Amino acid sequence: MRSVYVFAALLLLAGVSFGQNLPKFSGLFFGDYYYVMGHDAANTSVNPTSIYSTTGALTKDMQAFDYRRIYLTAAYDIAQDFTAQFRLESDPSASSYPNGKLSTMIKDAFINWKNVTDGGNIIIGLQGTPQINMAEGIFGYRPLEKTIEDLHGISQSRDMGISYNQKFSDAFTAGLLIGNNSGNSIQTVNSKYKAAYLYLQFNPMKELTILLNGQYNGAGPNAFDRVGDLIVNYANSSFSLGAQYFLNGLTAGGSTLKRNGLSLNGWVALMDQLRLVARYDNYTPNADTKNTTFGNSTQSLILGGLDWSVRKNVHFMPNVEYVAYGLSGSKPDVLAKATFFISF
Repeated sequence: MRSVYVFAALLLLAGVSFGQNLPKFSGLFFGDYYYVMGHDAANTSVNPTSIYSTTGALTKDMQAFDYRRIYLTAAYDIAQDFTAQFRLESDPSASSYPNGKLSTMIKDAFINWKNVTDGGNIIIGLQGTPQINMAEGIFGYRPLEKTIEDLHGISQSRDMGISYNQKFSDAFTAGLLIGNNSGNSIQTVNSKYKAAYLYLQFNPMKELTILLNGQYNGAGPNAFDRVGDLIVNYANSSFSLGAQYFLNGLTAGGSTLKRNGLSLNGWVALMDQLRLVARYDNYTPNADTKNTTFGNSTQSLILGGLDWSVRKNVHFMPNVEYVAYGLSGSKPDVLAKATFFISF
């Protein structure tokens, strides 16, 4: 909570010092009422969906009201070609207090040097990675569930470093981020093994997006991690349909852990302010020894729900998640949620 007070004080000082040139505020808030309809008690591996991680050990018939993300963002125009952003986040699954009390953390803190070249920007600081953030922007519906790579910890959503992105035309954009590979965490000795994130985005038409992502980073002495993924998405005012496929290899100790996943995402407008949303994931956490334990068994996630836009920035989204495992004799996880989302 102390960080909130410091944030508010800094904003007040900025207002006094700069008069009318005040920071622009924005934020969002989403959460659920959830009910665990089904779970295999033998499954003590990492829970497959983001809301499960906010509740600790999963049990059948568990139910509660919970929030999953709160953002408070300040953006400030330092000059015509320089902007800065500072964002605080509260996430129950990432509470930093040892007693489990809810807390806040710094999500973003960066400066953006715009048009340092014609159509090129440099960003320095704690910033979003393309692997996660661009996928969220393309598919939408982060309040319902994390994207497949974020959900299974394949890549991190933030890193401290420097990036350059270039818009070559309306149809082609590219970018490169060099970071510490530390996410939102304190730097460690392993921060010397830097991470490189590269993306190429193609928009041959307004409705069609094709995104290629690549990530390579050190993971310690004689260890390295690499990720490649492809996203294809078509969206207009009536429907959206997209797919994401990734391959991941984590090499350490002379062996390589091979992981892969496919995610199909879509929505269709049923009427004004009402959409039907659906998603299917297939994830393999260990291609060489799959389906011998819960921890390395394949997972198939099915998500279905409705998105009712009560107002432009207020949504209610009843939905159900179903996760089946490739392990013989296993029982699925079934989660019913009444999700809300508010932004300002």
